[in-house]
Amino acid sequence: RRNMLLAMATGTGKTKLSIAMLYRLLASKSFRRVCFVVDRNALGTQAAGEFATTRIVSSKTFADIFGLKGLESAKPEPETKVHICTIQGLVKRVLYTDDISSAPPVDQYDLMIVDECHRGYLLDRELSDAELQFRSEDDYISKYRRVLEYFDAVKIGLTATPALHTVSIFGDPIYKYSYREAVIDGYL
Repeated sequence: RRNMLLAMATGTGKTKLSIAMLYRLLASKSFRRVCFVVDRNALGTQAAGEFATTRIVSSKTFADIFGLKGLESAKPEPETKVHICTIQGLVKRVLYTDDISSAPPVDQYDLMIVDECHRGYLLDRELSDAELQFRSEDDYISKYRRVLEYFDAVKIGLTATPALHTVSIFGDPIYKYSYREAVIDGYL
């Protein structure tokens, strides 16, 4: 599958799961360049902190092993394995660039992990025949969706609350861990 959705209750470790998953995927060379997409700078800073402090092999952290470019890097170097960026930054670089040649290449990433993917901004919708005469189809396709579809990459969405538009982009959750289960298991 090209798009996947993981639904886990808030506080149950979506970022830690991502780090463990990315370690395995990068170590096995299943993927070479990953974009970890957040919707707020605070979440990007928090994720970068987790990547920089989570010990993977003996005393080495994920960031020590694979390197990491955070929010301050709009254009990561070709050797960057994991790039953390905001969806707003991607929208600006992909959809609102003055020079099309400065837009990132569609194959810049081969895996995109989208944290809090339920925050899809504007919902996509079908245009009526009357609307098609006066409006562009782009008016009704969210910038969020257009940016995600721009990149030729596998997309994994992480959310605690899968919304209808989230499922339409990422598909039905392939894994669910509810708040109730987390409380019963003693994690929350």
